[in-house]
Order: sequence, then C-alpha cells, then structure tokens
Amino acid sequence: MDIAKIRNVAFVGHGGVGKTSLVEAILFACGATTRLGKVDDGTSTTDFDPDEIKRKISLNTAVAFCDHKGYRLNLIDTPGYGDFVADARGGLRVAGAAVVVVDGIAGVQVQTEKVWKFANDYSLPRVVVINRLDRERADFFRTLESVQKRLKGRLVPFQVPIGSESGFRGVVDLIAMRALVYPDGKMKEEEIPADLAETAKSYREKLAEAAAETDDDLLAKYLEEGSIGEEEMLTALRRAVVSGDVVPVLAAAATRGVGVGP
Repeated sequence: MDIAKIRNVAFVGHGGVGKTSLVEAILFACGATTRLGKVDDGTSTTDFDPDEIKRKISLNTAVAFCDHKGYRLNLIDTPGYGDFVADARGGLRVAGAAVVVVDGIAGVQVQTEKVWKFANDYSLPRVVVINRLDRERADFFRTLESVQKRLKGRLVPFQVPIGSESGFRGVVDLIAMRALVYPDGKMKEEEIPADLAETAKSYREKLAEAAAETDDDLLAKYLEEGSIGEEEMLTALRRAVVSGDVVPVLAAAATRGVGVGP
C-alpha cells in the first residue's frame, strides 16, 4: 500500500450521537462489510468488546478500514462519554482529520466542545456530520445554528436535508446542485424538490461566497459575475477545508444509511 494513499480519520463527538453507526454505515457503503451491523443488536464492527455489546456504548478506541477511490481509509472510532474522553484525544493525536458527529436533536453537547478543542490543539481539518436526522424532533437547521454559535470556525453547510424526522430521505449536494435520495438504502440522483429549491439556492450562494473568499482572484470573479463554477468551487473548498479555514457541515441518518454516500 502506498503510504501517500492512506488516510487516518477520527470519528469524535458526545456519547450516543451515532459515531459507531456512522463508521459501520461507511464500511458497508464502501463494501468492506457485507451486512450493516447495529449497535443495538451488538453486531457493529468497532464495538466488539463484551462490555460494549452489553452497555451499547463505545468504551475503547477501535480502528476499522475500507478502500475508496484508490485510498485506504482508517476509520478511528472513539468513545464519547466523559469517563473515556482521553481515548478520543489519543485517537485525534494520530489522525490526519476529524469527523465531528453531532446529534440532530440535542445539538452541541459538553463532549462536542471538548473534542473540538482537542482537534484545535492538533490543528486538524474537520467535517461536522449532523446525524440521527430521522429521529423525532431532529432539526438540521436548529442544530446548524447551535454548531455555528458554539464551535469556533467557519462552519458551512455543503448539503441541506430532503425531508425531516421520519421523512428524512436524502440530501441536496450544494456544490453540484443535485438531490441524492435513498429510496431503498442505495443512493439515487433526482431533481431537487420544488419546495426546497429556494432554500438550496440560498445556501448554495453562501457556500460560493465562502469558497470565493479563500482566493482573491476567485473573489473578484464572483463579485463580477455573481457565481463560480463547480470545479473552481471544489478546488477552492478543498484547499480551505485542508487548511481548516472552512468546516463542511453534512447531514445523515447513519442507521438507515441516508447521507452516508457523499
């Protein structure tokens, strides 16, 4: 394996927000596993300790891997409960990036802020995943507000959800402006729903602005033409994410595999 093609990514966040379920869903989506394990059933890949299976929470840091587009992804699943948060710090210490998982109902919680500070200490690029959006009272936009208010950095949605609570069925990719839905657990592209078109357009403009502000020439073009192309946006955003200037915010319901593909 070419070392340049290995990526170590730590999954961190408060306890019970679905980090293990998200890792499980990614392993399944990438074909590393043939069935989607569940924490509640004691069948998840990274919660294999008998105590973890019994208590249905992660007690230790565990690593699983999958391959995607020629890259080896080492997924570091860390515990989120206060007593075991030192393990999360250890996981971040050896990671090249962090996925900060936030509950779509509770928003930012105590351990969210702690792991965010750890990621700052190690200057890690990161992405926020607002998870469990299929649950009752889950609200992407309310949680986004909580995240933007309480976590330091420029947190920008790269997606908006299609549907809410039990009706959450996919996401709008704001870069390509396409709808990705999961009618049978597999990702399928559709037209953006009419009732979401204005919201998507508004958030797309905010994303274009965030991308343009990372580069003077791009900003001049954006101000002159009022828009920038998908490729230019991707290049600018990739640079901004790696440097930590922009933190993408994504939407998911890991136990159902919704939003996991992107």
